[in-house]
Parts: sequence; structure tokens; C-alpha cells
Amino acid sequence: MDTSYLTLISFIVLTIVYFAFPTVGKLKVTSQMLEEHKDEFQIFYTLQNMPRLMVYFLFVIFFQFFFNSIYIINKCGGSASKNIGVAALLTFIPWILIFGIMIAVLIMFPGLKSAFSDVVGYFVVANGANNILNVILENGDLSDKIDETSSDGEKKELKVAAQAIMKLVGNKGILINQMVPGNFESIWTLLEPLMVPDFVNKQMTGDFDYDTAKNKLLDLVVLRDNIGESMWYIYTAILLTSIVSYNLATRGCVKDVQQMKAAHDDYLQQQEETNKQNELNNSVVYKVT
Repeated sequence: MDTSYLTLISFIVLTIVYFAFPTVGKLKVTSQMLEEHKDEFQIFYTLQNMPRLMVYFLFVIFFQFFFNSIYIINKCGGSASKNIGVAALLTFIPWILIFGIMIAVLIMFPGLKSAFSDVVGYFVVANGANNILNVILENGDLSDKIDETSSDGEKKELKVAAQAIMKLVGNKGILINQMVPGNFESIWTLLEPLMVPDFVNKQMTGDFDYDTAKNKLLDLVVLRDNIGESMWYIYTAILLTSIVSYNLATRGCVKDVQQMKAAHDDYLQQQEETNKQNELNNSVVYKVT
């Protein structure tokens, strides 16, 4: 029985649970968390989420080991204890080394997530982000708003924000590709001078109440970031399951004395039957009339 599909399916299910259900999976990022740990958010979040990540990692390795053990026992037969060591060796080494190192690299260099989050993640969240930003940001002439501002400091902030908006070429949803949980608060603060006055003054209600809209946009930023991270996990898992499945299929079985004796007896029995058949064939006399 080929278990490579089962190992991959189990991994995908565990990964979905880890990212989609924060009560048992990855720790949810909140506005309060960002405000309280603005300067050191990445370090704080990594330390807080580490126990959950370790539990996920251990569950992944356990299920990989479980299905690989089933495969090699069915393939080789005999005592499970004789072959389970091979399954452990072929499972633990590649998964701990390759998958574990990949997780560590993403923690140290979170910008690598953008390889997938800027494409797949953006495709998922672009529409929702564009809807929010279109409502909360000014759609009028930005130069008029800058001229109306009396403070030089506010003018400078508006010019910086205006330059960022101009780069969006009309599609404000592109801005979300510049946002990650770690810089969300700073970009939000940068955009506040360009937001609709009623929104900033917290006079808007409903879906675009200040706190509601901010939390919704943060959720989209986190979702985009999680998609990038999960895609790295899945692509690495596909590589590892292919390598491990190949090694399991090509590696010889570890047989005990009883298995070798049984195989030898089967061979002798087959040889005896073959010899009897040959003798029977040779004993037949054909008469030509």
C-alpha cells in the first residue's frame, strides 16, 4: 500500500488546522499586541508562538512516521520492531533537518514569505483590502489637502503619504503587499493624514468603524502573510514526501531469522515442485505412428 498520498494529505490537514484555527494553532495577531510591542513585535510574537509551532512540528513528524511505518511493515512483513527503526531513520533525519531548517530560516528572514504572499496571498486578499482602503482613504485631490494644512510637520507627513499613494496607480489594494504584521502599525500611522476625516475622528459606524476597519485590514495582512508561510511549508513537504517515499520503496527490508528461514523453505518447496514437474515432463513418451 502506497502511503505517500496519506502522508501529504495528513500534512496539509495539520497545516490548515495550524493556520486557520488560532485557538489550537498559530497565535492570532491583534491590534493590542502590535501597539504594546511595536518596536519588538517580531521577537515577542516568535517567543509567544514557539510552543504552538513546536506542537505542530511534532504532530507533523509523528504522522509522517506513523504512515511510513505502516508502509514498510506491509512491504516487508515480519516483526514491526525490526522495520520500525528503518522508518524512523528515513523519517526523522530529513524532516528534522530540512523542514526544521526551513522553519528556522523563515523565522530569521520573514521577508522570504513574500515569494508566495505577494502572489498567492495578494490574489486572495486584494479585493477585500481594496474595498477597505477605498472607503477610508481620501479620493480627492491630495495636493489641495496638503496646501490646506498649516503645520509644516503635517505637510511633510502628507507629502510622504501622498507619494506612497501615487505609487499605487489607482489600485489601493496593492498597498497591502507592503504590509506585514510587523510594520502594520507604522504604515497605518503613515496613512492616517490621508484618511477620511470622519473615519479618523471615529464618527463613521458599521463595517467601517475605525477599530472595525483597522482590525479587518490587519486580519487581511495576517492572512496574506500566513498564506506565504504555509506555501513554503507545503512545497517543502512535497519535496520531503517524494524523497522519503523513494527511499522507502528502494531500500531493502530488514528480515529476522524466522523470515529468512521461511523464505528459504518457500524457495526449496518451489524448487521441489519445479523438479517434479520436469521429471513428469521427461517421463512422457511420445509415439510416432
